[in-house]
Amino acid sequence: MAQAVIMAGGQGERFWPMTHENFPKYLLRWEGKQSLLQGTYRRLLEVYPKKNIHVVTTCSHKKFIQRELSSLPEKNIIFEPSRNNTTAAIYLSCAQLGRRFGPEEVLCFFPADHLIQDRRKFARTMEAAIRLAQAVDLLVAVGIKPVFPATGYGYIEVGKPLRGSFGAYRVSCFVEKPDEKKARAYLRNGKYLWNAGIFTWRAGVFQNSMNDCFPAFVSAFDLRRLSSSYRRLPCLSIDYALLEKAKNIAVCKTTMDWCDMGSWDMFYDKSKKDRSGNVVQGPAEILGCERSLFVNSTKHPLVVFRKKDLIAVRTKQGTLVCPRGCSERAARSLKKA
Repeated sequence: MAQAVIMAGGQGERFWPMTHENFPKYLLRWEGKQSLLQGTYRRLLEVYPKKNIHVVTTCSHKKFIQRELSSLPEKNIIFEPSRNNTTAAIYLSCAQLGRRFGPEEVLCFFPADHLIQDRRKFARTMEAAIRLAQAVDLLVAVGIKPVFPATGYGYIEVGKPLRGSFGAYRVSCFVEKPDEKKARAYLRNGKYLWNAGIFTWRAGVFQNSMNDCFPAFVSAFDLRRLSSSYRRLPCLSIDYALLEKAKNIAVCKTTMDWCDMGSWDMFYDKSKKDRSGNVVQGPAEILGCERSLFVNSTKHPLVVFRKKDLIAVRTKQGTLVCPRGCSERAARSLKKA
């Protein structure tokens, strides 16, 4: 079988004012019900036994994980001393789980805050990725067939197909988030997939790849002196640290529905709407409004009259009001301020 690791890390600055240090993005409630983290965990139960599901997170997030996933044993939580991007989180997880289960164990990594609703297709995708990782000494990524020219996602350029593995290909290269012109060209080309940020490999294959591609990181990491070594580690995503350098990478292509919930606009797009095209969460009086998102986490009502294509989010931290399509730009402006 394989071990699954949920990466529950960052704060999600693009969801201001809802998300902050004490409310990370994975706690966002999907359609007012389960959190994104809970959805990820329940989705994994379709593929992995409960005992094989782990979470890697910082010590400061322990209370969130235990509250949201009350049935998860504490021994299945891997604690980072501090936030340090995905390379450190994945390396720590591989070091601990590789020591526990051995270098041939297959490890699968999942962001905590993605939305995938077709569980059957998700299960088939991960079963294919696990079989591939068991059979060959490759780092396996999951690539989503793009359905529109997204500028907020990274891309994977597909190379030659792998023999004996339907839907699996060598990776030519990983591509940064493109501008709209490039994104449209990628969509027409047909050889580019969205990078889902879901990865599968054997513990030993990952370690050997890090030794080859990033020996400075390996030498700085010390499992016995974790806190002090974490302060020496570079803060890099796994894409920059390993995947853009390694030559032994494959991708499993899938058509499953997938969304990296990266902005309020995406939240609106994926939510169920009323007859007027509105999404409403929390106390609100919405009069004559159409195609808009209204989220209110306070006790005081949010009142909006005759507005179209609007995003309005109100919390104790502040209030965001912007046209639909501009929430990422508003978040970037806030970050610069």
